[in-house]
Amino acid sequence: MTLRTRTWTVALALATVWLLWGSTFLGIRVVVQSAPALLSAGVRFLVAGALLLVALRIWRRIGPAEGVRCALRGRVAWLVVLGLLHFTVANGLVSLAVRDLPSSTAGVLFSTVPLWSLVATTAIRGSLPSRADVLATLTGILGVVVLLGFTTAGLLPSVLVLVAAGTWAAATLLAGHDPRASPPSRLPVGAALASSVQMIGGGIGLIIASGVAGEWVSLDPTSIGWSAWLAQGYLIVFGSLLGFVAYTWLVVSGVDPRLTSTFSYVSPLVAVALGALILAEPVGPRTLIGTALVVAAVAWTVLAALLRHAGRPATELPHRTAVSTVANPGSSA
Repeated sequence: MTLRTRTWTVALALATVWLLWGSTFLGIRVVVQSAPALLSAGVRFLVAGALLLVALRIWRRIGPAEGVRCALRGRVAWLVVLGLLHFTVANGLVSLAVRDLPSSTAGVLFSTVPLWSLVATTAIRGSLPSRADVLATLTGILGVVVLLGFTTAGLLPSVLVLVAAGTWAAATLLAGHDPRASPPSRLPVGAALASSVQMIGGGIGLIIASGVAGEWVSLDPTSIGWSAWLAQGYLIVFGSLLGFVAYTWLVVSGVDPRLTSTFSYVSPLVAVALGALILAEPVGPRTLIGTALVVAAVAWTVLAALLRHAGRPATELPHRTAVSTVANPGSSA
């Protein structure tokens, strides 16, 4: 893959994650109005992972690649752990927190994912981040604060969301250290396969957590309207299948974690934009200022990432195969 081809591929994957995960806020808002949050999220991930796994098994039977079982040998447990961290722990903690925390505040607190990623990356590399990186990260978080607003609430739910954000960032970085690396030529298939296993593991974990939280007892399938079923279908196809596979490809192909983590403050921006277009929600000065700050932070992060890799052939860029699929923070709302 040439540098130009890789650049356009990364840009397309980033745009896919930004737009699709931003749009899921609206779908999730529809689903949780008549369906339990943990259970609906668990079913969504489980169904999406199962569909993707079936599709991959069919593809591998007719294609030249080795079978799914061979590709997963020795890696299932590791992928399940990553899925539990991303889906069950991160999503579960946010789901518990938003019962006593305004969704806007939860969104602001979860937008600290790039900051946690910056801290974790710094700890691994043993060197302090540049002032520009810190400034860009703080600008993005400030943009989300201005965009969504911030209301102080109880200490415990706030801490739960911050722990979820840190877990998300740490698990994403851990995904880059799988000792059983796949050849770079199999990265796209590896990303999809890893996504399926993680979604299945995380989905089962969420369903179990839902039972522990008492959601099964109060479940009434007849009370779930058609709009919720349609929204759930959208979340499965676009939020999980397309969005998560695109994000996983970014992770396994060695894209700068600071760049991939920008979804956490771009997604709220997309959600606000869709709310204005579809639901005719008002757009005031605060929205414009928050948008400007987020755009500035993302633009600087993208530019810095391009400058870091300027002049490096695509073949020299790092390839990761310990794969990660990260759930949209809005999926816990």
